[in-house]
Parts: sequence; structure tokens; C-alpha cells
Amino acid sequence: MREIDAHTIKVLEFPKITELIRGLTLSPFGQIRAENLRPLFDRDEIILRLRQSSQMREIIRFEEAIPLIRIEDITELIEKSRVEGLNLEPKSLLRIKLFLDTVCDLVIYGKAEDRNEKFPDIVNIIKEFHPKREIAAAIGKAIDSSGEILDKASSALAKIRRDINDSAAKIKNHLNKILSSRKKHTGWQDDVITIRDGRFVIPVLSSDFKQTKGIIHDKSHSGATLYVEPDSAIPINNKLRQLQQDEKIEISRILRELTAMVGQSAEDIACDIDIYGRLDFIHACAGFALKIESDSPDIFDQGELNLIDARHPLLIYTAESSDDIIPLSITLDKDNQGILMTGPNTGGKTVAIKTIGLLTLMAMSGLEIPANPKSQIGIYGKIFADIGDEQSLELSLSTFSSHIRNIIAAINEADKNTLVLFDEIGAGTDPKEGAALAEVIILTLLELGCNILATTHYSQLKTLPLEYPGLINASLEFDRKNLKPTFRLKLGIPGASYAIDIARRLGLPDEMADKSAELLGTRTRSLDKLIEKLDTDLEHVRKERAELDERLAKAKILEEYYLARKNHLDDKEKEFAEKQIKELEKQIENGRREIDKLVKSIRESQADSKQVKKSHKFLKNRSKEIADQKQKLRSKKLQDAKILSPGETVWIDKFNTEGEVIEMLDHKRAKVIIGNATMIVDTIDVTRQNKNSDDPKKKKVKPYGLVNASVKSDFRPEIMLRGMTVEEALESLDKFLDDAIIAGLAQVYIIHGKGTGILRKNLTAYLNNHSAVESLRIGNWNEGGHGVTIARLKT
Repeated sequence: MREIDAHTIKVLEFPKITELIRGLTLSPFGQIRAENLRPLFDRDEIILRLRQSSQMREIIRFEEAIPLIRIEDITELIEKSRVEGLNLEPKSLLRIKLFLDTVCDLVIYGKAEDRNEKFPDIVNIIKEFHPKREIAAAIGKAIDSSGEILDKASSALAKIRRDINDSAAKIKNHLNKILSSRKKHTGWQDDVITIRDGRFVIPVLSSDFKQTKGIIHDKSHSGATLYVEPDSAIPINNKLRQLQQDEKIEISRILRELTAMVGQSAEDIACDIDIYGRLDFIHACAGFALKIESDSPDIFDQGELNLIDARHPLLIYTAESSDDIIPLSITLDKDNQGILMTGPNTGGKTVAIKTIGLLTLMAMSGLEIPANPKSQIGIYGKIFADIGDEQSLELSLSTFSSHIRNIIAAINEADKNTLVLFDEIGAGTDPKEGAALAEVIILTLLELGCNILATTHYSQLKTLPLEYPGLINASLEFDRKNLKPTFRLKLGIPGASYAIDIARRLGLPDEMADKSAELLGTRTRSLDKLIEKLDTDLEHVRKERAELDERLAKAKILEEYYLARKNHLDDKEKEFAEKQIKELEKQIENGRREIDKLVKSIRESQADSKQVKKSHKFLKNRSKEIADQKQKLRSKKLQDAKILSPGETVWIDKFNTEGEVIEMLDHKRAKVIIGNATMIVDTIDVTRQNKNSDDPKKKKVKPYGLVNASVKSDFRPEIMLRGMTVEEALESLDKFLDDAIIAGLAQVYIIHGKGTGILRKNLTAYLNNHSAVESLRIGNWNEGGHGVTIARLKT
């Protein structure tokens, strides 16, 4: 059975995660599962666990609470119930009843309308239960909440208890008669019936005992009072004791019967205990995911990862606000095989490497992680981590020796499906030797094909990525002006250590700092300056690229605007021509009427027949010219329709909307898809859309003076607003919607998270009043659920 290296599990602090989850469980059955949580290697099992956690998280946030309660361990009681003839104590049976009742409640919960559709994986687990309502009902009928056996437990017990009450009343009456008939002594006030050895007795003065025949059961501390069972009361007391014994026997029988019922279903109940433990564990995982603001990443079969906006879960768990934790994004795959991270001390390198390792372990264990849901994590067959000072006095190992042992173990077992994490590789020995050794180790691991992430202060290693394309430099950003780390990860550029600058800021005298700078090697100083210059130049390039992107976006908008104007003018020209034809047809019709009148007049006046034929010929020719012009104007539209190809976008006049051609049925009809509907339209009613612009019928064109927005070339139809204040979110959303409208998007995704619901409420109110928004809906569970609002834009 494959397992991740135990040392790696420990140094990446995975046990702290399992302990926090264990603390959120409600039963010992869930606790055991939390304690045994380990990374898995089966992709289907991992994905199933992630779905279960995600669905339970939705239940906790937005549904009626699932009826999971704190349950004591009843495993041993269930095993005892299997023993024939043994009876469990009433309170033990009540513990079993509580569990059985909870199982019944869960089964009812799982049958609620729509719950199976919304949370199928959770409901499927609930369906595995074997509810034992009859056993729970039998225990409830026989035992009250304090553990006492009820009269209604059996008809025999009810009768015995009635007889007991009758006998007790009878003997009390008899003893009261004896007490009331005997002579009273001055000062004597102790005529009270009591019980001794389970039998009713009366107090008698020692001096009077001879006059009272009976059995002495007790006496007072002074010896002056005896507690006597009179001879006449003995038969009644005997009957009462016999009834009490009968009661015990009947209670024992009832308990054996109830225990036997449990024992007969012990197999099913033991199975239900395991199922309850699974639900309890999933509930704890979902609660932990909510606490650390987690989502489910995509899971790959092979080892690689692409973390987006990832944060350390333990930092989030203890932080007052997750906004204070700077996220990091990083990719490791076959192309980007390794990352060499450099930068100053306290800059966050160790936290970064632990974050990557810990989130990988969590995802492989089926736990949701605090990262963008588009993050991707593969299943690594092996993970090795060497982090921190691990010297051992007991084993006489120095820091360097302990690191080397861990490194050797990784090299001996690493392959193409291995993730290796080294913090301060080669540290703890002579810097030159350590750097040389670190270089060989990194190159060896690259040759083995594994993914590697290493941190270092060695300047010599910063040039390795220039020679080996699979290795990438990275650094944690450092504010040199204030000499403080920003904890932002930057890929592609190595970082400087800034040790002298930091020491100067912390109080090292300037002369000592200057002397240290002089003693620092020329090459090292040059490399640090080069890194600083590259960083500055890169920032400048980024700004220029952003400006160019903005200008290009504006140019594209202008191009679309003028193309739209051209199409608009073309339509106007066609409209004008058709109007002219109609006017001309009207004139011809009026002329024809006049000519008919003229012909009639000519005939009546016996005019020349040749002149009449000539007039008719002129009219016929003129009509043909008009018809030819009309057909010519229409032929362009018909010609466009005849050459439509599948996949082309067209404008359907009669529906005033856009569609996509599926196929041509003949030269006059085409099958098109409009939204989710498929329709057959006449080609004369459709117009081909210009590939470079929107049809002016479809979208209003902004005047030139209003074309001032910019849209990125890689504009995405989603915006992340989670963690923002309402004011910040509304400002960002307003600009985003403008960009989305310019980009021609039909639908956008607003990611606001769940939180307290205040942000979502304000965003919804804003969107409902926005002129460009057609409709709103909450994301489905696989689209982000209530943490995402999907807006349909007007087109």
C-alpha cells in the first residue's frame, strides 16, 4: 500500500490539519476517521471526497441543519448485546436508543424534496443506513429518560407494581392501627412507620418490647428505640418482598428482551456506526473548509500542480482576517519542472514552500483547499520535503547531516511522479561547497523528471535557469525603500538577500555596513544590482504593455464602431433604393391609368392603331426596367442567403435576434439555432453578420465621443469580489460591466463568496437596477453555488 513519506507529512504540518478537523467532529466514530486521514492515490475516490465536502459545505451554509449530534461510543455495548442471555443496563440501552433515533432522523432528512438532486453524494450515504425504529420505540416504551423502567414496559410488570402498591398500603394501614392502639408515653413522638431490611417496621421503646411480639430489625444509636416487625405484619411483609422479587425478575426479563433485539440487529447497527462516522467526518471537513475559505480544485491523474491565489490554511485559521494573508500562484508541470526561490530572510520563502506542499497533501486527501477553484493539483506518487532545522542531539546529527539524509532519501526514490520540496538547500556547511552540492542535487532531480521547489540564498544558483529551461527563477518581493517584505511571489526573476540593508535598518552602524558591502564580492554585488535593474525594467515593461493593451483595445473599439457605421449606411442605402422603387412603381401605376384612359380615348376617336401599339410597347419596356431594378436590389440579400455555411452567425429579421446556421435545407430555407431552440427560417429573412463587427440592429453603437473604455485582450467573463467591502465591490463591478458590454459578452459571473450575505445582497440590488442586466440567477452547486451570481446581459 502506497503512503506519503511520514517525515514529509510531519514537516509540512499535515497532522495539525487532521487535529483541527478532529476537534470539529461530534462522535468518536468521526474522530477515528480524522485521525486516520492520509493522502489518497485514487483519483475517483479523491474527487468523491471533494464533492461530499463541497455539498456538505452548502448544506451547512444554506440548508436546514443536518441532524448530526454528539454521540458517545456504543461500539462495546453493541458487541455485548450479541452475547446470549446478557442484559444491558437501562442507561446503556438509552445510549443505543439515542443513536438509533438520530439515524432515523437522518433518514427522514435525506428524503426531503429536492435534497437528492442538490446533494446527491450526501443523500447516497444516508441511504446506506438501516433504521431500527422498532428497537428505538421498544426501548423508549420500557425506559424513561432517567433510566427507570416504566410500568408499561410489560403487562406483567404493571400488575406486579399494582400488587406491590396494594400490599404496601395494606401493611401501612395495619401498622398504623397498632401504633394508634398502644399506650402513649409522655414525650414520645416517634410513632412513624419506617423500612428496615426492605420490610416495614414500627418504633418500640426497649422497655415495652416484651409487650410487643415480633422481630427486631434495628435499634437507635442510644439503644432506647427498637425497630420491630410485629408478628401480625410478617405475612403481609413476606408477600410484599415476594412481589418485589417478582418485579426484579420481570425487569431483568424486559432488559434481556431489549438487549436481544439489539443483538439481533448488531450487524446493521455496527454498519450504521461506520456510516455515521463517515457523515460526521465529512461534516467536520466541510466546517473546516468554511473556516479557511476553501474550494475544490481540479484533480489530475499525474503529478503536477497549478495553484491560483493559494494561502496557507493554518494562517487563515488563526488570522483575524484572511485579507491580511498574501496569496501566491505557482505552476509545476512537465514544462515548468522546477522553481528556484530566492529572496531575503523573513520574506516568506518557507511559508510559500509549506503552503504548496500542505495544499497538495490536503487535496490528495480529499480536503478542499484555500485557493481559487480553478486551481489544479495532480496525484503525486511520492512527496519529499526537507524544511527547517532538524538537528538531533540523540542521534548526534548536525543540521547539515540531517538535511543530507533527507535529500539522499529523496534522490534514491524520486521518479517522474514525485514532488520534492527543499528549504535552504545546501545550507549548514561551507557556502561554496554547499552551493556546488545544491547545484548537483537540483540537476540530478531534474534529470529524474520530478517536480522540484527549492529555496536558497546562494547567488551561484540564480543563473541555473538560464542554462536549464525547465527550471524557473522566483522571488518574494521586497520593498527596498522601506526594507520590508511584501510576501508577493514573482516568477521569472531571482531575488536578492538584502542582508546588509536589513542589518543597517535594524541598527548596524553605517561604517560596519559599508565595510561589509566592500568585503562582498564584486560579482555578487553586480548580480544583486542586475537583479534589481531587471526587476525595475520588468515593472516598466509591464506598465508599457498595459498601456499598449489599452490603446489596442481602443483601436479595436473604433474599428468595430466604423464597421458598424458602414453597415448601417449600407442598410440605409438599400432602404433608400427600395423606397425609390416603390415611388417609381407608384408613378408607373398612375401612368398606366393615364395611358389606359388615353388609349380608350384614342379608340373612341378612331385613332391610328400603330400609335396605340407603340404606347403599349413603351409601357411594357418601362415596367420591365423597374422590375429589373427591384430584382437587382433583392438579389444581393438572396445571394448571401444561398451561400450560408454551417457555423455562420446570421441576423433573423422576423425574430429581431441573432442565430447560428446549422445547415441549409435548400436555396430558400436554413435551419438555425437561436439560444436553446432550433428553427427553420426563409433565407430571405436572414442577413449574414460581418465577422469583424456586430450588426447595428443587434447592438446600439456608441457615438465617437463616448468610445473611451479599454478592454484587455484576455478579458474573462468573471470577476472576483470576495473579501472586498461593499463600496470596493460596487466600484469594481461597475467598471467590469462596462468592459463586459464593450466586449459583447452575453453572460458574466460575479464571484462574491458566501460570508454573511451582506455583499451578495448589495450586489444583487445593484444588478437588478442596472440597465444592461437582463436577468440574474444563483450559480448551481458545481458553478460555485450561493457564492456566485450569474448575470445575463442585454444584447
